[in-house]
Amino acid sequence: MPKQLLFSDDQVTILYGPAVSHPDLIRYYTLSAADMGLIRRCRDNHNRLGFAVMLCYLRYPGRPLRSEESPPVETIEFIAAQIDSLPTDFDHYLEQTRRRHSAQLQEAMNLRPFGAIPAQKIEDWLVPHALENDQLNHLATLALGECRLRRIIVPPIGSLQRICLRARVRARRDTHRAMTAGLSASQKYQLDQLTKAKEENGVTWLAWLRQFPESSKPSAMTALIDRLDHVRGINLPSSIAGQVSLARQTQIGREGRRTTVQHIARFEPERRHATLVLICTDLKTHLTDQAIELFERLIGAMFRKAQGRHDREFKADGRAINAKLRLLVDVGNALVAAKDAGGDAFDAIAQVTSWEQFRQNLAEAEQLLRPADFNAFEILDQQYIGIRRWSPAFLEAFEFLGVAAVSPLLKAIDLIKSLNRSGRAGLPQDAPTSFVRRRWQKYVRSDGVLNRRYYELCVLSELRERLRAGDVWVKGSSTYKSFEDRLVSHERLNTLRTNNSLQVNVQSDFGAFLQARRDRLQERLTQIEAKAKNGDLTDVAIEKGNLKIAPIEKTTTTISDALINRLYALLPRIRITDLLSEVNEWTVFTDHFTHVRTADTPNSPQTLMAALIADGLNLGLTRMAEACDVASLGQLAWVSDWHIREETYNLALKRLVAEQQRQPLAAAFGSGTSSSSDGQFFQSTGYGRDSGRLNAHYGHKPGVKFYTHISDRYAPFYTKVIAATASEALHILDALLSHQIEPGVTRHHTDGGGVSDHVFALCSLLGFQFAPRIPDLKDRRLYVFDKPRTYPTLENLIAAKIDIELIGAHWTEILRVAESIRSGQVTASVIMRQLAAYPRQNGVAMALREFGRMERTLFTLDWLEDPQLRRQTTQELNKGEARNSLARAVFLHRLGEIRDRTYENQQHRASGLNLLVTAIILWNTRYLEKAVAELRAHGEIIDDAMLSHLSPLGWEHINLTGDYIWGREREQARPVGELRPLRTLQSRARIIKPAA
Repeated sequence: MPKQLLFSDDQVTILYGPAVSHPDLIRYYTLSAADMGLIRRCRDNHNRLGFAVMLCYLRYPGRPLRSEESPPVETIEFIAAQIDSLPTDFDHYLEQTRRRHSAQLQEAMNLRPFGAIPAQKIEDWLVPHALENDQLNHLATLALGECRLRRIIVPPIGSLQRICLRARVRARRDTHRAMTAGLSASQKYQLDQLTKAKEENGVTWLAWLRQFPESSKPSAMTALIDRLDHVRGINLPSSIAGQVSLARQTQIGREGRRTTVQHIARFEPERRHATLVLICTDLKTHLTDQAIELFERLIGAMFRKAQGRHDREFKADGRAINAKLRLLVDVGNALVAAKDAGGDAFDAIAQVTSWEQFRQNLAEAEQLLRPADFNAFEILDQQYIGIRRWSPAFLEAFEFLGVAAVSPLLKAIDLIKSLNRSGRAGLPQDAPTSFVRRRWQKYVRSDGVLNRRYYELCVLSELRERLRAGDVWVKGSSTYKSFEDRLVSHERLNTLRTNNSLQVNVQSDFGAFLQARRDRLQERLTQIEAKAKNGDLTDVAIEKGNLKIAPIEKTTTTISDALINRLYALLPRIRITDLLSEVNEWTVFTDHFTHVRTADTPNSPQTLMAALIADGLNLGLTRMAEACDVASLGQLAWVSDWHIREETYNLALKRLVAEQQRQPLAAAFGSGTSSSSDGQFFQSTGYGRDSGRLNAHYGHKPGVKFYTHISDRYAPFYTKVIAATASEALHILDALLSHQIEPGVTRHHTDGGGVSDHVFALCSLLGFQFAPRIPDLKDRRLYVFDKPRTYPTLENLIAAKIDIELIGAHWTEILRVAESIRSGQVTASVIMRQLAAYPRQNGVAMALREFGRMERTLFTLDWLEDPQLRRQTTQELNKGEARNSLARAVFLHRLGEIRDRTYENQQHRASGLNLLVTAIILWNTRYLEKAVAELRAHGEIIDDAMLSHLSPLGWEHINLTGDYIWGREREQARPVGELRPLRTLQSRARIIKPAA
């Protein structure tokens, strides 16, 4: 046994334990006729059963039955049944007989003992596999499997660990050698310089490169470009890591990002250079993306500043303008009176004001006069000097590529770059202008002459729009890539269609698809037309073409509210620390927070949970170190850096969600096949340029949204940080595709923020039923295949015919988009963002919109006919809003504000919050079930239908604040995994009511 075993007890059990599950028992322990012949040679039932068990153990897991080892009951019963023995016969199997049988079977099965030569061969065989994935548990599983194939007795755990560790070390050295073989001496020197300190401030070059400026200032752009130029200056070949798998590159890069510069400097040369190569490669991509995102914000700020100044100037002139208007009204009234009375007009004006004053007022009015179109574009050129502080360096730093339609814009960019290099101020009159939109034209070309300021501002503005749309992309960027590069190739699509293996929910043949959809839509329209005409639609009326839908009535009753109060009054009071520990006893979710390099589980689960609570409560590690008794700030920071990352958060959340979904009481909340999503706004600190993240819907402070998906059983299975101004519709499908839960979501609900024709289209293509609560449904028109007058009662609700030709012309591209999303080649949010930003003339975006209009029409007809659909949608959205109330209560520290500047840290806050909320929901679900059983045991009749009104979202019995300590309340007599005692029925002086 090694001094330090790196495998957990559970891992050792899985590696060396016998088959237990029924499929594995059949696979490994089904005895053949030859096996039975050997077994029958033994005398007595206990020897035959012991011999059979030894035979099965040598086959799988590949080792002899140990001394005093008792096989699991399932294993004994399965083997005994095949040889007509009783499982209890094994109790008489003697130790000396075990040893004799083991030797006989090893010879009969031609098994070899594990020694130095087999160990070396297994190690050599493992090295190529370790190049792909070097996690010890993965390598150990492969090694034991190979031993069985080679008919070698599996080694003990200590020998296995040594083999895997040696294979991992060799694989890592091979990886480092492959990545650095093409580096010149000069490049290695430049990489080493990154670990040296800068003369002016003592900060290492690598630390400086990692310090991304997060503000939206012009200086931030120049700082990003300076860092990008420094990384590019090392001149690393683009294919330097081509011999190494992407998984290993990701692993080394992830380790490098979390390792201090001082630690990297102490690596042996090959490892140091390989790590720095991947860090620089990652930095180039990330800095490029950061610079383009900052460019978008700066251009947006340019327009906001111009509009703000325009509004302030108009407001400042308001009193003078009002005075001139009053004079105009007085003069006008005097003229009208004079005309009616037949008097002299000039005398009438003189009675109101003197001619000298009248002339002076006219001159002042001319000064106040604004242009006819009266917009902020008139003063937009005042922003030019500020834009020039960063725009020349920005344009020079990147290579912009695009589709043929934007070639004039790309030529204009090249022209501006050329003028910047030469220092020329004027524009040639043949400069490309076909990209200039109508609202810019009068400013870009004034009196037949091109205006340099407006021309350059127009180019930058149009560049931003085309980057968003995907018409223009940036070389070296991962976010701003070509639309074509994001999708599966045409060759791959054709192969999938030929093999009938497309992962879409529609027929790939457009003719067959169209006929089925036409029949379905016409059938539904005919049905709803007849019901609307006869007034047979429940709570729905169409009167004179106006649609009216009655509000959904509340389904909870006074009796159900009282039951909820009684149940929550029984739940034990508990600290958040003890709640999380108890949930970990049930699920061991902390095992998913593996070390980024070694894949080891945390040494101290309590230290890990303290860091998780610091994220979830928005407390921060410094405050948590002061408030908890299990770890110092250094320990919390270490476990946060090396064990907590987005992938481990997701794995732990999946385990909690799976456990909550399988609770018996959770089945009363819903079928598990529906979900909903909603965004929750959290304020952030800071104003100024961060006001670009303002959303007036949430007030006048900047912030972000946590967009969360929740199942109908109250399991929040996905959360993501999005901008406060971002469309929620873009992010609906990401969760449904990447975070599958059992039994599987088939219907998804959102409020108005998630409604989009593109979402309707893609949900249908990918096999989901999209059922949103559409605001102002009466204004959302229907689309049909026939003429609108075919359905006279619905005619005023119908906008137009569906453009079949447009969908058909782009059917192949529609399938390509859907297949790319389903296969994971691109996320739905990225594709939808580009489709939403495309200009109107883009065929794919317009075709998907027509497809979505057809699906939205079908859904609207279902909505009008089915009151249960309307009620269920409202109920599911209410669950999400109630979950947001719990999240708001949990996220209580720092005034509930997000004070993290980077997206990664903000996402950690969102993930920590969601994990904590999910743990509370799971804990409440189990204890509510126990409380229901307690009431029933005391003779209270609770109908199962009443349980659907319960909600596991209460929190007043949970102590979320104070000292964060563990284990002080554990009763010594309560075994691990056993639930705490409920409060007594008499101790209900204070009734605790959960979130609605």
